[in-house]
Amino acid sequence: VYKRQLQLRWHRQLARRGVFDYRPQEWASAAVTSDGPLFVGSSARRFVALDGNGRLRWALRTEGAVSSRPLVLPQWGLVCFGADDGKLYAVETATGKVRWTYATQGTISNVPVLAEETLLFTSSEDRIYAVDAATGRWRWQYDREAPEGFTIQGHAGVAVRGQRAYAGFSDGVLVALRASTGEVVWTRRLAEDKPRFVDVDATPVIAGDLLLTASYASGVYAIAIDNGSVHWHFPVEGVSALAVAPSGMIFASAAEVGLVALDRRGREIWRQAMPRGVPSAPVITGEYLVVTGTETGLHVASARTGRLLQLFDPGQGISAPPTAAGGMLYVLSNVGRLFAFALR
Repeated sequence: VYKRQLQLRWHRQLARRGVFDYRPQEWASAAVTSDGPLFVGSSARRFVALDGNGRLRWALRTEGAVSSRPLVLPQWGLVCFGADDGKLYAVETATGKVRWTYATQGTISNVPVLAEETLLFTSSEDRIYAVDAATGRWRWQYDREAPEGFTIQGHAGVAVRGQRAYAGFSDGVLVALRASTGEVVWTRRLAEDKPRFVDVDATPVIAGDLLLTASYASGVYAIAIDNGSVHWHFPVEGVSALAVAPSGMIFASAAEVGLVALDRRGREIWRQAMPRGVPSAPVITGEYLVVTGTETGLHVASARTGRLLQLFDPGQGISAPPTAAGGMLYVLSNVGRLFAFALR
């Protein structure tokens, strides 16, 4: 039944690698619009717009490598993305002209999110920034003091519902804020019994009246979105990303075990080891679960059973999470080549 899930349509080199580059890595994911171009950055310090066949529309030189997914804002004619130079860029989708930038003191590796007319994003400073989407003007920021001792490299992005924003921090705390002001609504400390690696690095995912996130040391938590109380906890070490299917199934990418599927009550359905490397954020598309491996490539699995159905290995692995849109799958390999597949 499962044959040739991936069918290559085109590919394009975005970043050149030297012959002696040791374990190169690319972290950027693409954003795809329904009636316009595809946008993606790379370690080559370039952000590009491509048409549906991979042809270049325009290219923008950035001051740092791009390691994030962009956000398209059609109401302003903008595409916004963060870079390793600490800047959030707002670029005109039609021309590639920079409308505005906002500079931080860290790196930006998560996609910004929109709350009405405010853009919210996190940086490696363990800080949330809120800026005006049209102008880039600062509105508020929120940060927490980094804990003493060991933490995991990385940081969570922001989730938004209505007037509230949610994010996790390296001190093991999940925070709900008023999106308009940054005022704290509630906080919840996770993994209180763990001495280290308590980081909440998984970007929260909203599922109904629950907020799903994870502490690296102790596993997945389902939190009541209104008051921060814990509904359930599933212990598994090393979770870095979560996804929820329309059916309510929850998928977690974990460095220690690979992929884990849970039901909406936090009970394990299946787990699937990854051959090598850390799995990326899982992407759900129809009956498939798609994930990349830092040392392997692009894996297609059955969302229902976890069985691995296909592997695409371009060499040097794939670190960047894939993007699924309109029956297509886009992914940037660690050697800097963007691949576009039809997913059957």
